Amino acid sequence: MINKHIILIIIIFQIKGFVACNNDKYYEGEKDPVKIKEYNNKVYYASEKLDSLAVISHITEQKLQEVYDLAILATENKSNKEIDTLIISQLRGYFPKKDTAYVSKIVKYLDSLQVKYIKIELEKKELKDSTILNDSVGVIHYKVHYYNNKKKHFSTQKDEANYILKKNPEKFKSEFKFYFTSIGKLDE
Repeated sequence: MINKHIILIIIIFQIKGFVACNNDKYYEGEKDPVKIKEYNNKVYYASEKLDSLAVISHITEQKLQEVYDLAILATENKSNKEIDTLIISQLRGYFPKKDTAYVSKIVKYLDSLQVKYIKIELEKKELKDSTILNDSVGVIHYKVHYYNNKKKHFSTQKDEANYILKKNPEKFKSEFKFYFTSIGKLDE
């Protein structure tokens, strides 16, 4: 009698464990293409010290999300040349050299994965920053969570991005422009 109860309890825990392991992650949130089309790499004003890792971390996460969202939007609109050209132009604004080839690699990579949604997760403990000739340069490590058209998670990839914060001081303002020099491991 006791053995039957023990076996029944073990079976119940195994079933619960199996069901819990099969709970898939889904993208939570909405993606508004109208808002994404308005993304651009505008000038920022630092309310805190420019080299503050918290400020850099926040801006980097936001800019990574914008670049990936624009690249996904470009994959969705590649048949409409006008919209595609506009989005590619916006993407080039996130890089200092306005490199078309690099932007094309990002778009093709996301298109090959058939990604429809992404979520950026920074590994803040590894954020490094240095200042070179009044500009801040650094590397940030992050995870990209990929989701399909049904918002179902299908992959997570660890990556890194190199960035530069170019100071553009104005009278009484701490103004700077944010650029990526590289994102991910596209050159490998």
